[in-house]
Amino acid sequence: MTVQEARMRAQQLGIDLNNPQQAIRRARELGIPESQIQAIIQAVQPEDLQEQPQLGTTRDTSKVPAYPVLAGTPEITPDSIGKGQLPRQIDVSVPLRSSALISTVRPFFLTAGGDTSAVENRMRRSGSVLDGVWGGTVTVPRDSSAGTWTLFVEASTMDTTVTLSTGRTLTIFPKGQLPKQDSLAAGRDSLEYFGYDAFNTIPQAFLPSSRGPVDPGYVVGPSDELRLTVWGGAEFQYELMVDDQGRVTVPNVGQFTVAGRRLEDLRREMKMWLSRSYAGLTSDPPSVFMDLTVTRVQPVKAFVLGEVAQPGGYTLSASSTVFNALYSVGGPKRSGSLRNIKVIREGEVIATVDLYDYLLEGYSTANVTLQNNDYVFVPPRGETVAITGSVERPAYYELSEEETFRDLLDYSGGLEAEAYVKRFTVNRIVPYDEREDPSVAREVVDYDLQAAREGRIDVPMSDGDRVRVYSIREADDRVIATRIDAVKVSGAVFQPGRYELGTDVRTVRDLVENADGLTGDAYLDRASLVRVQDNLKSSVQSVNLAEAMEDVPTENIVLQPGDSLHVASIREMESDRFVRISGQVRKPGDYVYRDDMTIRDLLFLGGGLADDEYLKEVFLGRADLYRVSDDGSEERVIPFHLGDALEGEGLGAMDLKPEDEIRIYPARVTRLEDRFVQIEGAIKEPGEYPYRDNLTLKDVILQANGFEEGASLHEVEVTRMVRVKDETGERARTIRIPLTRSASSVDDAEFEVRTQADTAQVLRHASEFELQHRDRVFVRTDPSFQPQETVMVRGEVRYPGEYTLLRDNERLSNILKRAGGVLSTGYLSGGRLIRGNEQVIVEMDDAINGDADDDVILQPDDEIVLPPRPNTITIRGNVANEGLVRFEPGRRVEYYLERAGGLRDDTEAVFLTQASGATFRVRTGWFRRTPQVDDGAIIRVVKEPEKKEKEPIDIGNTIRDVTGILSSALTIIVLASRAFD
Repeated sequence: MTVQEARMRAQQLGIDLNNPQQAIRRARELGIPESQIQAIIQAVQPEDLQEQPQLGTTRDTSKVPAYPVLAGTPEITPDSIGKGQLPRQIDVSVPLRSSALISTVRPFFLTAGGDTSAVENRMRRSGSVLDGVWGGTVTVPRDSSAGTWTLFVEASTMDTTVTLSTGRTLTIFPKGQLPKQDSLAAGRDSLEYFGYDAFNTIPQAFLPSSRGPVDPGYVVGPSDELRLTVWGGAEFQYELMVDDQGRVTVPNVGQFTVAGRRLEDLRREMKMWLSRSYAGLTSDPPSVFMDLTVTRVQPVKAFVLGEVAQPGGYTLSASSTVFNALYSVGGPKRSGSLRNIKVIREGEVIATVDLYDYLLEGYSTANVTLQNNDYVFVPPRGETVAITGSVERPAYYELSEEETFRDLLDYSGGLEAEAYVKRFTVNRIVPYDEREDPSVAREVVDYDLQAAREGRIDVPMSDGDRVRVYSIREADDRVIATRIDAVKVSGAVFQPGRYELGTDVRTVRDLVENADGLTGDAYLDRASLVRVQDNLKSSVQSVNLAEAMEDVPTENIVLQPGDSLHVASIREMESDRFVRISGQVRKPGDYVYRDDMTIRDLLFLGGGLADDEYLKEVFLGRADLYRVSDDGSEERVIPFHLGDALEGEGLGAMDLKPEDEIRIYPARVTRLEDRFVQIEGAIKEPGEYPYRDNLTLKDVILQANGFEEGASLHEVEVTRMVRVKDETGERARTIRIPLTRSASSVDDAEFEVRTQADTAQVLRHASEFELQHRDRVFVRTDPSFQPQETVMVRGEVRYPGEYTLLRDNERLSNILKRAGGVLSTGYLSGGRLIRGNEQVIVEMDDAINGDADDDVILQPDDEIVLPPRPNTITIRGNVANEGLVRFEPGRRVEYYLERAGGLRDDTEAVFLTQASGATFRVRTGWFRRTPQVDDGAIIRVVKEPEKKEKEPIDIGNTIRDVTGILSSALTIIVLASRAFD
């Protein structure tokens, strides 16, 4: 059909060729086959889309086109439903590929009523935008009529949009008429049909190429390109194109017919032909050599027909086999055979291909390379038998007429380890000619599995047979359990499971210990021991697990084969737990707590908070979460922004705990935003908090996140405004709220570590005092509370590290004693005490020996450093040779200065810094004795500063300046005298 003829035909039918969906609906209205409409649409497609793989058209699989094409068989799950199942969600999966990026994919159904139903939730499920699988879902409405929905897909690249017919349909059966045999539709049989899933996707690497080497059996045909290479006595190379008559022309030699000949035969024949001109090709020994190869092959056109998803003509690579061709069309349909695929050439069946050879063995000796105008025909599936039970690969299998149960067992991968080999069962549909009662056409036949496996009996198979291979009983089966020397433990143990009953495991305690013991949440008061009686009935015996673990004979029961011990956890023993919402909600009350339940979940359970009108009555600025501690001793208030939480922000996603309560406040609270109370002192979050009706001291303490560690819990002070001043002019009064029974002895109290029970008692008393607007709460710090403070000891002591100050006046010598004393390698005289990054000058050896002046009182964060003995003196500054000099006991400063080459002439001063850090200025000179130097000391010699040169005095300028000053002074004196006269 030409383009002009297609357009005229479409105009006659009233079809818009730019809208394939409308075109197909119109075809249904007119009763025209969809294939004719597809042919019209195909005829008017642009030339670059002429190879689009529509139903019944030709496509070239030797390359990937620049527009989307189907890359396999689309899937509709389920593909059959009944009206009684509506509404029903259908899953759609479409494989596509293109050499250009696929930008959008829109699958849709053309319904039985002629409407379109788009697939929603579309996304790429696997692969890439060049070769991937796109899918989505569509919901079939309840009011849909019975009929067939056809799946199409509209796919786009940046340049092209195509609409593809997938060949897949969704069938909606009238109510009560859904076929039970259709396992996918009925949802009652999950057994797969073996082999068909191999064609779900088309592996790109598997597709044959139009280039590359061919096998020796390749049959040369017109338009192929050959390369003839000759070397030796004569040398040349020609590219030879096979013309339409199947001939090639060799320059200077002539024409030679090559079409229809196998490549290996052609090489031999051409060699003999060329030897007429080049005798060296056949001489002995040869002096001329020849090679003939195929450099370009012409694609072949073949037809794939029968039970395939997309039958039609296809352009394939010249090296394509039957397997390649089937991959190109998405493989046989489930109704098609995998065992009896026929290749027809010139009206005769030249080969029958069994795909089970590929699927089970990985190769086939009967594979055929296709030629032009070959037909690949897939007949309907042959005899099909199901095998289930204890086999490696349960499935439906297609069997040939001569195959028996042994073949079926081989196809299924053989038996599993737990197979019961004494018998198997065949559920058989009685053949038509063997039915005695037409109403009863089924029978069940038992066979010996071991005999069938060994070939001692042959079990023929019939179409529709369903074979069941049984398993040995599980160890949990009570019939078997009593015959196996094993016991079981479950529940709150570290390694639940089955254990051998023997020398290691005899009693309840043995079993628990072999299971690595009890978990922390094990319920010890009671465990359940289930025992199978002789009549196979079960009895339950309670065991006090705590006593059993103590080996109390009455509880540490001796176990029997088949016994099962269950150790309950504390969680199992707990009743339902609840959370609560109160205040300005429609449904305040308790709700069952669920794992991962959030604040937002409970807010919506309370009702009304999703209603914009109701929210006008709710204060969105704040809500409070009241949370009780795990032991129930205290309650904490966690404020949050209600508006944010309803949007899933802020604390909206915070997980709840059992017994949590959320309080929602009415909108009138917005008029009271300026009402507040303040809390200060030893509290974790001091500050100003909004006041609300019935606010108690406990509420504000919890909102401030509780007391600091050093807070005094004996009493709290509250100052309250005086509304009417009396004659004393008092503006506020103080209220002391006792929080403990010992509040009267505050002055004599000593600080004690608080327990949770103490805090709970304080909060109970605090809940009895109601606050008022502008009240100020003061939580005082306990004067006897002092946190633990430490000092650090480093260096040459036995136990370096941090040490806590045990009392206020702890001294240096005591800390060194607690550190185990100074090691023999330590240099006590060089010890340093660092306080606030500055050194405190002390003589540590004197401190150790009881000198109170040097045995200083330590302060928190002091650092004591005991260095090793250096055995050197450091000399720096204005000497002949700076550096280190070996220490010699008793030597004085002048000795070390001499060792350094002596002082320079311009020396101003000498300073000695002893190892303890004490620094002295040293007087040097005749008849002066310098001090002795300690090991590790530093001698610094300071140079005199350079003197600045004096500028010469100009006598003339000086006399001139003095004369000017005297003249000015005399003038002032004369003027003053005249003024007083």
